[in-house]
Amino acid sequence: MSFTEEEIEEFLKRPIHISKVVVDGVSRTKDDLIKDVFTQFFNIHTCEEYLKTAQDVQTLLNGLSVTKGVQVLLDDESDSTLSVKVNLTERSRWSGGIKGFLGNDQDATMGVGGGLNINGLFPNLFGRAEKVSCCWIKALTNHRKELVFTKPMQPHLSSFIGGSLFNYSGNVTLSGYKENNSGVSLDLTVPRGFFSHKVSWQGVWRRLLPFNNQTCFAVREQAGHSLKSSLKYELVYDDRDDFIMPSNGKLLRLSQELAGFGGDAKFYSKQLVVQLNKSLFNDDRVVVQLGANVGHIQPLNLFKNNSKGVSIMDKFYLGGPTSLRGFQNKGIGPRERDNALGADMFWQLSAHLRLSLPGVRGGILDKFKPQLFVNCGNATNYSTEEPLRDNLRRNINTMRVSYGAGIVTNFVGVKMELNYCVPFKFQVQDKIKHGLQFGVSVGD
Repeated sequence: MSFTEEEIEEFLKRPIHISKVVVDGVSRTKDDLIKDVFTQFFNIHTCEEYLKTAQDVQTLLNGLSVTKGVQVLLDDESDSTLSVKVNLTERSRWSGGIKGFLGNDQDATMGVGGGLNINGLFPNLFGRAEKVSCCWIKALTNHRKELVFTKPMQPHLSSFIGGSLFNYSGNVTLSGYKENNSGVSLDLTVPRGFFSHKVSWQGVWRRLLPFNNQTCFAVREQAGHSLKSSLKYELVYDDRDDFIMPSNGKLLRLSQELAGFGGDAKFYSKQLVVQLNKSLFNDDRVVVQLGANVGHIQPLNLFKNNSKGVSIMDKFYLGGPTSLRGFQNKGIGPRERDNALGADMFWQLSAHLRLSLPGVRGGILDKFKPQLFVNCGNATNYSTEEPLRDNLRRNINTMRVSYGAGIVTNFVGVKMELNYCVPFKFQVQDKIKHGLQFGVSVGD
């Protein structure tokens, strides 16, 4: 049976009235959460609104890890009213898994790391979409354990509160140190309009040790224990059609961190990420991507006894196959001997032209996209003895530039790219990478 566009449009605009909603399959979920989710059905007036609401409800419940299946049906009550019948399949009380993974690791060989992830999930713990997750991750150069709790805030269920306990230890070989961090965090995420706002507090006990006897003095003098207590704020706008390889859409992320509420880490840090994606010729076979990333960190002298400055663990690093291509991981910025020391400020601009293989439409080959790119940027320390204008001029005059071409693909949620890179402008102390460079990333 087929329908014309006029018949479909007439059906979507058909007025309807929902008289009741019947929900079956509920065992652990509390009644007040069910009411918060399904009350919106009483506010619809057309078939089109019903279809959208049904889809939104399915997405919401599955996203909250309350259900693994939602079936929404309309049933005639009379000629003028309808009822909604919902069949839910709740998730089991717990789930878990063991899997290997591949990702970007700045301190692994070639900048690519991998390892083992053992994880567990306890969804809908108390019947109001509370969720506890835990993980144990062992990678090539680091080890992480984490316990996370999240809960949506009723009645709208779009805002979340949460917290976590974590321990992280690893070898930061390119900077010449080992670290062991244990901490706790609390956070609140609230969407407002087109933006998402996240406020969090983090307290971390950190231990830094020299990696070996070749570690430079600038790193050795920071060895020992430190305590960081910081407030963070993040503003995000993201309407991209894909997080890994978007064809259209924009991303804006503003992050700020203020440390010094107890502990001995005292600084103010801010970072801005902007990305624009546009497909040409009304399809996704030719895509232009423009990106900008800028950050600055400064010690706060308004706190007493702040003579340490900013720790090497909190500074910015630039360079690598998914950062500023054509340079090795952490290959740009201040360094002593062979150790990257991090920078107080950095900036990066990039332009990508992503194409499709000629004559290929669909199939596995269409997942491999040729790309051309050019990127530039710099990472330096801010000199308090110079005015801001001189700092900016020095930053621009010593900027790094590279260009190249390669192949990029989205492999099961991981962006993988192999590029031939040509460093065009660089400094003597930089670690450049002329030729093939392989990179793996999972976002931005």
